Amino acid sequence: MLEYEDMPLIGQNMESLFLPDDIEIFYPNILNLTLKGNGFEGEALLRKGSGATIFVHISTSLYSDNEMGYDLLIFAIQDISLLKKMEKECQRPERAMGLEIITDQISHQIRNPIVSIGGFALRLAKAQVSPKEYARYIEIIHNEAKRLEYLIDRLVELAKVHHGRFSSATLGNIFERLMYLLERQNKGDVPKIIFPDAKTLPVEEFYCDPELVALAISCIVKNSLEAIKDNGKVFLSSKIEGDRIIIKVKDDGCGIGPESLPFIFDPFFTTKFNSLGLGLTMARRIVNEHKGSIDVYSIPDQGTEVTITLPRERRREVRRRLIVENKDKK
Repeated sequence: MLEYEDMPLIGQNMESLFLPDDIEIFYPNILNLTLKGNGFEGEALLRKGSGATIFVHISTSLYSDNEMGYDLLIFAIQDISLLKKMEKECQRPERAMGLEIITDQISHQIRNPIVSIGGFALRLAKAQVSPKEYARYIEIIHNEAKRLEYLIDRLVELAKVHHGRFSSATLGNIFERLMYLLERQNKGDVPKIIFPDAKTLPVEEFYCDPELVALAISCIVKNSLEAIKDNGKVFLSSKIEGDRIIIKVKDDGCGIGPESLPFIFDPFFTTKFNSLGLGLTMARRIVNEHKGSIDVYSIPDQGTEVTITLPRERRREVRRRLIVENKDKK
């Protein structure tokens, strides 16, 4: 199972089976719970002899041999890789349904410009047209080709959203990354976006992929910028409430009608001209990856407020905090 046939484990520390990220906290906690508690039972990701990883269930216990005068730590390890694979398989129908919807919408989005390009190209090939008509047809073909190119670029962007690479970060880290993204998207011009004062941001760390979270917020901000008028503003705020991270994007734009609100996260749903409607789809995908939620409150002609709520921690406490023995315990 662990592929150590040619590399005997006899004489090696159990620590060698654990990943580097788990050696400092997770492994010592397992030892502590085994030596001073009732043992440990739970899932872990271990390192095989080949260097690959394997999902296992670990159960530990302590055996004291009074005659020999030593304690024996027993680790029972069970391979649960197949179980994890089955869990993923159970999630496939939902993903497949989402893929079916996206595929149907993609075919619709691609078919329209292709029909236009083909139709006007055929006119140019079969009919004698005036220089004015020729120029107009060429412009239409060029614009439709650009539309196709834009669609493909956005789809590639959506597909490349990586699975979260989680680490400890602060809200300050996220807003710094967000500022960089927005300045790049708007060529350095972001006067309509009101950022929270960096000095007032909570300094507590939480577990997330800061790059992805910033990308999700930027998708929402882009929608807000398109909704506001010349003197409009987009306001960003954030706070930590207990075990939740709350980030808000609020604008004073045109708002979203109640008939559109249920569909705003659907791929390609948009009420705007020359917009694909993939930004909020991407934002929700990222928030879901973080096991969070995204809520929208909007009043037509008054504005919209989008609230992203993320869990402060995804890891079990045994993996992120050393268990300290209570010295007063007798």
